[in-house]
Parts: sequence; structure tokens; C-alpha cells
Amino acid sequence: MVFFDDLETRSDDQRSAQNTALLKDILKSASDLAGYKETLTFNSISNFTSLEDLTSLPVLRKSELSKKQSKKNILGGYSGKPPSDFAHIFQSPGPIYEPGDVSHNWWRIGRFLH
Repeated sequence: MVFFDDLETRSDDQRSAQNTALLKDILKSASDLAGYKETLTFNSISNFTSLEDLTSLPVLRKSELSKKQSKKNILGGYSGKPPSDFAHIFQSPGPIYEPGDVSHNWWRIGRFLH
């Protein structure tokens, strides 16, 4: 059998540990963004020890996101890059603005589609 990459052949324990560590790093980076400063606190991140802790994280509702996004700040403070650094800005009903790019496996679904 041919696999997309070596990540597909990890044990469940390896997968869980690596995903937890990666997600914790992502949360730390996100907590520096203006949009998440109020909701992602040091405690919510430092207490994050397993994927089961996902349920303790705050949910960003579409209505809240729509309020934060404006002409002045189209991504609402939820991106570490300015809009000009993205190849596309998609608008969906709400309106909600989402960044898009052109690169290999941008949506990160290559493993799923393989």
C-alpha cells in the first residue's frame, strides 16, 4: 500500500501526542493575534494537555466573526498576515471573509484525498 506520507503510519499514541503538541503550538501563536486575545488565555492554553481538551476551548461564532471583520480589518484580527499577503480573500454569506492562497496542499486535505 502506498501512503501519502509517513504521518499515516504512526501509532494512535504517536498521532495523539504529536497532534496535541502541534495544536498547543497553534493555540500559543493564535493567542498573540488581536482577534483571539480576549478568548485564548494563558490558562486555557497551559491546561491543554490532550485532544479531549478541545471541548474546553471557546467557540468563535459566525455572528462574532462578522462583527469583528470590517473594511479597516477585513480578517478581524484572526490572521498573522495582512490581507495583501494572500492570493485570495473569499467572501461567504454573513458576510465572512476568509483568506486563501495558492500553494501545494493549501487546504491540507491531500492526505484525505490520497
